[in-house]
Amino acid sequence: MSKRSIGFWSATSIVVANMIGTGVFTSLGYQIIDIHEGFPILMLWVIGGFVALLGAISYAELACRLPEDGGEFYFLSKIFHPSVGYMAGFASSTVGFTAPVAGAALALGAYLKGVFPWVSPKEIAAAIIVVITAIHAWNADYGLWFQKVSTALKVTIILIFIVFGLSAISSLPSPTFDGVSINSRYGLTDIWDGFWFAPAFSVGLVWVSFAYSGWNASSYFAGSVKNPQKTLTRSIILGTVFVTILYVLLNYVFMNSTDWENLVFKKEVGLIAAQSLFGLKWGKIMGGVISILLVSTISSMVFTGPRVLKSMAEKMGVFQSLSKVNNSNSPSNALIFQGILSIIFLYTLSFESLIYYVAFTLSLFTLLTVVGMMKLRITDGKPTTYKAWGYPVTPIIFITITALVAWYFIMEHPTESLIGIITSLSGLLFYFFAKNKNV
Repeated sequence: MSKRSIGFWSATSIVVANMIGTGVFTSLGYQIIDIHEGFPILMLWVIGGFVALLGAISYAELACRLPEDGGEFYFLSKIFHPSVGYMAGFASSTVGFTAPVAGAALALGAYLKGVFPWVSPKEIAAAIIVVITAIHAWNADYGLWFQKVSTALKVTIILIFIVFGLSAISSLPSPTFDGVSINSRYGLTDIWDGFWFAPAFSVGLVWVSFAYSGWNASSYFAGSVKNPQKTLTRSIILGTVFVTILYVLLNYVFMNSTDWENLVFKKEVGLIAAQSLFGLKWGKIMGGVISILLVSTISSMVFTGPRVLKSMAEKMGVFQSLSKVNNSNSPSNALIFQGILSIIFLYTLSFESLIYYVAFTLSLFTLLTVVGMMKLRITDGKPTTYKAWGYPVTPIIFITITALVAWYFIMEHPTESLIGIITSLSGLLFYFFAKNKNV
């Protein structure tokens, strides 16, 4: 694969595949624990998509201005200081990709167990991580081909599920929760009074932000993208809009498919909804198909994450071996390292803690990166290529909403927040190591 060989469809498929995955197929079972109305849950997904789009608009400008691999690691190193970049890079490498790979693999295992009760979710998860890592480490071009095909299959199946689901729920009774009818089909109820600023709504947005994470995926391999000024902008923004529409429709189908008691604390929401909509036999088949769709999500993160690690390792002395690429330009050592770390996460963290940990930690650096985009506007003036639409309003709204959600999350989940902050600060150790080695 040449230096800049990733085109628009490959970049967009990676963005879409990074976004559509664990979050949308698992979040509802945890959101309904504290939110018992359908309308605010749909609004969570609309607001989450809106915030992601605002972030995507800002990232598109930044990625066109600094079109090199590394994502937040590269951006924040250039804009603020290398130490800030190392914190972001360490968080991306350990939290942003390895932990979500483990989460997606665990969700895949849960879906397969719903279809085949005798399987072990963790053993299946570990096996799929090994296989996909091997594909990408073997040949980067084969990895990209696998990514495009699996993403096309994922989107096709989701569209089929939505179309048939919308048709099927018209003949079903309105779902209930603890015997009370859910008004998810009708919109406004009496939930306005202070609800939008309640902790439950903000924590619900954390689950949604995890589901939308990945909208910035193409910025991590910007140095490998053809015509980055055009390709990056289109892949980030169009990918985000497309996924938002799918998410809202898919969750509408999930919410109206079954009584909510059946969904509480369940990871395999899609399987339960499919069994209610299409019957046990076809529902299990659909659950098996959804588990296959998660392969695309795992593949996209396996492809993207090691490129951040590679960028960091190039400057880190003894760890430079992680920056080496094979004959197909694939960072094979970084891929293997990420795979091992993902399996460690798989066996040490619960699914809920993993999601909270990932979503909160990553939100801190996306917020800081958008602040950095505004700083460049002040210090370097307007860019000569793509300019963020609606500047400065769009980045300010993104920063404000992201900061408020992070604050509410710290209040409600101090343990996961503290672990995320400690993880981020640990990146400073790697910065000082690299600095002391004069690399």
